[in-house]
Amino acid sequence: MKNNENGLFTGFLYVLLVLLAVGLGLLVFFNFRANEQQQAEIEAAEEAANATPTPEPTLTPEPTATPNRNTETITLAIAGDLVGQAGLTTDAQSTGDDGSVRYDFSQELAGVQGALAEADLAMCTLVSTLTDSGDYDSYRMPQSLAPALRDAGFDLVNAASDHIMDRGLEGLAETVNTLKNSGLAVVGAYADANRSLLMANVNGVKVAFLSYTYGTAGGTSEPVSVADNSWCLDLLTTDYMTAKETVDYAKIDGDVAAVRQAGADIVVCFVYWWDNTQYYTEPRTNQTEVADHLLEAGVDILVGGGVKVPQPIEVRTVERADGKANCVVCYSLSNLMSCFSDTYTNISAVANIEISRDVDDGDVWISAVSQRPLFMLDTGDYEDYIDPEFKYRLLDAREAVADRQSGTSFILSDAAYEAAQTGITDLQTLMGEEYDEEQAGGVSLEYPY
Repeated sequence: MKNNENGLFTGFLYVLLVLLAVGLGLLVFFNFRANEQQQAEIEAAEEAANATPTPEPTLTPEPTATPNRNTETITLAIAGDLVGQAGLTTDAQSTGDDGSVRYDFSQELAGVQGALAEADLAMCTLVSTLTDSGDYDSYRMPQSLAPALRDAGFDLVNAASDHIMDRGLEGLAETVNTLKNSGLAVVGAYADANRSLLMANVNGVKVAFLSYTYGTAGGTSEPVSVADNSWCLDLLTTDYMTAKETVDYAKIDGDVAAVRQAGADIVVCFVYWWDNTQYYTEPRTNQTEVADHLLEAGVDILVGGGVKVPQPIEVRTVERADGKANCVVCYSLSNLMSCFSDTYTNISAVANIEISRDVDDGDVWISAVSQRPLFMLDTGDYEDYIDPEFKYRLLDAREAVADRQSGTSFILSDAAYEAAQTGITDLQTLMGEEYDEEQAGGVSLEYPY
């Protein structure tokens, strides 16, 4: 029995060894095949890598430098509203040796000359009619104001206001003709039915001028219809005899398109705002809505009037169908001259808008915007004036302050000196400090946008 058991054990070991040998052989075989396949894949990958050149790393392109432009510039100087109040006329009155009465506004306007001296074209808004017949009262001034405006440096007058029809169509026509006969261009009102849009070539830049007034009723007066002579005045609203709320965008858009088609590079538009905007130092909703529409329609420079106090200046980049454009909104430059005594009504500014033109390719863009402060001096407001030779004077605010500080001139009393200084600061606050010509240097704009 023992021998049989040994034989079985020996046979079992033999079978086990045979199975181990076969398994080991299979393992080695399959491992070899796997290595062989892996090696083949490696060799194939190396061949593919050698066949395809390694790509060069992608480099970020160097930005193309904007070439120096061969440019020329012009400057438009835009002042606020000359409000035709009786006090200004009385102060300008004198009697000659022969007893004749004269009205000389040159001294009242002298303070704005420096602000206009370097401008290529200067403009303001007239809130009055001009005549040499009848008594002078509010919004009815002597014709001698027109040459005084021209001598002060103005080239263009916006005549569209709510008082231009105070003496009817005859008064409007007399005012327009008086201004034109004094060498001033006129926008917004027309003396005859041959209404034509105004465009000027200012040193190679074609500048178009448009103007619209909300209505024909100033203050508490009743509106005057122009239905029979619709050509005489450019109106902002279609319902100017009633609610005065419906803006005539169809007419305005048509005018903008017409001047653009005629080749205008820059479009300047005056808007005489509603009564409900007066004495607000921030633009109201009706103002911003009109501004937004007009800029998109193609107006580049929008100048508001009738507010009686300063409102902000805004610079915007507007997206239009034909591309982007730099635009400027002067919601209110306040009163160039007036007799108002309410807060902020005696300070105003001249907005200086620089326009650049590329001589080589003809590109035109607004390149800088600044404001220069003015101060309307009413000597009757200050008890410390001694024997004043005049009552009203328009002053360059900074120049008058500097003259007082240096002792060159004492046109400002102590109280008026402080008021002028305060006025300069107030204009910075109300219009935007960055636009102050002297303190901040104004705002510069680049092109391409």
